[in-house]
Amino acid sequence: MHLHVERQHLASWVHFVLWFCVVTGVTAGVAAPAGAERWTILIPVSLVALIYVLLTPLTVRVNSECLEATFGLLGWPRWRFPVGEIIGARVIEFSPLRDFGGWGIKSGPLGMCLNQRGSRGVIFAHGDRSYVIGSDDPEALLQALHTVGVARD
Repeated sequence: MHLHVERQHLASWVHFVLWFCVVTGVTAGVAAPAGAERWTILIPVSLVALIYVLLTPLTVRVNSECLEATFGLLGWPRWRFPVGEIIGARVIEFSPLRDFGGWGIKSGPLGMCLNQRGSRGVIFAHGDRSYVIGSDDPEALLQALHTVGVARD
């Protein structure tokens, strides 16, 4: 049983822009004359749609054994942190652009960040690395971690 489950989606405007570009690209590709020109439009647009589907949303789960963060419909890539190996945890406010160069799966001076939107999350250490897990409700995520025995930082 999970103590905490959260799905963090991209901001609404990002969904709109991505799907607008995909629909526009597909329309242009279908309307293009038959031949190689059509595929030069459809292949990149298809790749963007595929990456979008595979990497959104970010799902974070906490149970008595681990904190797990997965991306996309297939649940890959996946990070799994056994609760006994998580060292300290606290809520953090950060700047995705300044601290990590954007949203998604990023690395920066604070460690590795797994985030889809927003500027709040939970930071903790695992092994020799720090991790920031983006969250729309970091207090609830932190409370679930404390419930399963992760110490406060």
